[in-house]
Amino acid sequence: LALEWGEFNIRVNGIAPGPIADTPGMTKLSGGADAKTVAKMMKNSVPLGRMGTKEEIANAAIFLLCNKYVSGCDVIVDGASWLMGPMGVPRHMVRGVSRGVETQSRGVGRAKM
Repeated sequence: LALEWGEFNIRVNGIAPGPIADTPGMTKLSGGADAKTVAKMMKNSVPLGRMGTKEEIANAAIFLLCNKYVSGCDVIVDGASWLMGPMGVPRHMVRGVSRGVETQSRGVGRAKM
């Protein structure tokens, strides 16, 4: 899209976040694990040894908004965890955890009415 829409002065970029604390996505990915277990998982799977913050994702967005010459770029904000390769969670465990947490997490991040 950056190639296609560049002539109209439209920039196309993306942000690829890693595990971000206090988000619905992290709630689902953690499988309902307690904070101590999640912290241990981060030490083993993220070179920076912690989850990212919403502010760090916002800073990446601000960078992309402020720099008018960046286009066709994906900014990876994941503490270098993508360099560690796949976590290797067995497929049968993924299905079980996903189903178990899905119902529980549906209300996370939704406005109360």
